[in-house]
Amino acid sequence: MIVDYSKFERGINFCADVIIEDGGSEKTIEAQIQPDQKHEIPESGKETLEFFLDNYSKYKQFLLEAIFEYYQDCRDEWGATEPDDELYPEVKDMNKMYEMVSLNTVTVYDETDYGERIIGLFYDCSWDEEEGMGIRIALGSNVSEVRLVKIGNIGAVY
Repeated sequence: MIVDYSKFERGINFCADVIIEDGGSEKTIEAQIQPDQKHEIPESGKETLEFFLDNYSKYKQFLLEAIFEYYQDCRDEWGATEPDDELYPEVKDMNKMYEMVSLNTVTVYDETDYGERIIGLFYDCSWDEEEGMGIRIALGSNVSEVRLVKIGNIGAVY
């Protein structure tokens, strides 16, 4: 994936819209890259963003189980006992989660701060439209070396 870094604007992080392939179609999401100590976009941040965008479909499948488990925990926590609960319907097929969550932002954190490549994924989700859901993952040198760091509503993750 080629990213045009000249379109990134500086705020707390560098931000711009990027295109991601999602299930055979393209989708626009926001990308954020944490600046380095020189207040520039670090090369490692660019590499991490591009690696993630190129491999999103593989990450999406990996994260599906964690999202499903998190949803079940939320459902239990909020006491949803009826299968047709309006906010937390019973979900038996994990693939149904694809209809309930939508990635809207990816944040690449400065590798020098964490000692590893960390990204945050922010989702809109049907059961918590106000807060949404966040997942923090650590990336290895290939897609199979992904480690879930934390998942929760956005306030609890970040």
